[in-house]
Amino acid sequence: MKRVTKFLSLAIAVVLSVSVFTVNANAMSAAGEAHRRVLTAEEVTTIYKTFNAKVYAKMYPDVVKELGEDEMALYTHFVTFGIWEQRQPSEAFNVNAYATLNPDLSEKFGDDIVAYYMYYANHMAESGTTRSMPTYNYAIWHDTNVYSVYDFTAGQKGPNKGAVAVCTRNYHPGIVIRNADGKEIWPSVGIKPADE
Repeated sequence: MKRVTKFLSLAIAVVLSVSVFTVNANAMSAAGEAHRRVLTAEEVTTIYKTFNAKVYAKMYPDVVKELGEDEMALYTHFVTFGIWEQRQPSEAFNVNAYATLNPDLSEKFGDDIVAYYMYYANHMAESGTTRSMPTYNYAIWHDTNVYSVYDFTAGQKGPNKGAVAVCTRNYHPGIVIRNADGKEIWPSVGIKPADE
């Protein structure tokens, strides 16, 4: 009986350790998994225009730990998992910010995450001129709550009823806000640190 107990304990420990250690680089929300599909060759080629391997590696050390820093390995991770997990391909593009800041596109594309990437990659020159910059920083500085791309429905203005913002002026995980002099403003825009 002790032998069976030890074996079962070991088996459970192995299963738990495998699931814990593999979940980081390949974890995905239910929404991401529901939308996930194999990209076409054209989509893979076009979306590559938005990708910066050095920035991706810096932003996602969990992926580097699993796959290393090879550019194609990182890009393969991005188009296989990262895009659906709403990971950023570079500092210059955040799909959630892009969808939120461009209501004409969110009304047109809804939760079709690939459509935003394709549109942006084919219209990059519009960013900052005729379209808002697709970043959380831009949204924060313009006091705009950002919603997940999965919170939009084609044909509908604005996010779905009950949607919770993923980034706001006062909640912006992973974003360091700096003033024009480069000094960090913390904890939020408009609130000065106690030592000033």
